[in-house]
Amino acid sequence: MSRYLDMVDSPEHVKKLTLEQQKQLAEEIRHELIVKLAKNGGHLGPNLGVVELTIALHNVFSTPKDKFVWDVSHQSYVHKILTGRKNRFHTIRTTDGLNGFSLRTESEHDCFGAGHAGTALSAALGMCAARDQRGTDEHVVCIFGDAALTNGVSFEALNNIAHTTKKFIAILNDNEWSIAKNVGAINNYLNKLIRHPRYNQLQKDFGTWSSGCPRASSPSRSATRPRKAIKGAVTEVALGGKPARWMPTAAAVSAAA
Repeated sequence: MSRYLDMVDSPEHVKKLTLEQQKQLAEEIRHELIVKLAKNGGHLGPNLGVVELTIALHNVFSTPKDKFVWDVSHQSYVHKILTGRKNRFHTIRTTDGLNGFSLRTESEHDCFGAGHAGTALSAALGMCAARDQRGTDEHVVCIFGDAALTNGVSFEALNNIAHTTKKFIAILNDNEWSIAKNVGAINNYLNKLIRHPRYNQLQKDFGTWSSGCPRASSPSRSATRPRKAIKGAVTEVALGGKPARWMPTAAAVSAAA
């Protein structure tokens, strides 16, 4: 039986797959990563952690018009596979083979080359500023891990986003696949939030509730506001360590939608 991976040579092919087919594609990519990297070595863990994320990105956005800026970019292997470099993937990190990081000279789908953490937010912000001055409409998406937040240049970028552009997309990929154990207050806060029992229970309850609702013309948009309301409420609890004064009910979530 042929694999979906054999049929995918560009992001446009990803968009043509159904959700179930994309799930199968994710499993095939994981197998490809394990088999090929077992020979030459490479960053296996970070890429296993971004398979679904990378497929989702290429399903929603359109590179090379839209820009993906990967922090460090050692998690860009899946992106390479889906952007026409699948047949050369076995050469990664070898002489004259694919680079282990994003490389602008390697593909038009790589808009930024990086080998060090903490630079992506600043680079993406610069791209957004240039885009705004040109008056074009492409998306700039920055994918960074929590380890990037130990770098001062990341905070500099975060501090300037609101003053520089009105259109900036940042994805925090907090999958605990840093090169070493993360430490510090930010890491502790993120762990406290994501493991908060109320947040996890509310997320499950919301999923159950929303699955029984009629499908909207834009389901992702209709679900965004109540999800933000839930996350905001739990974030306040996680930060303050106090009982929640307000917990969103089904009626409240419906009103927020």
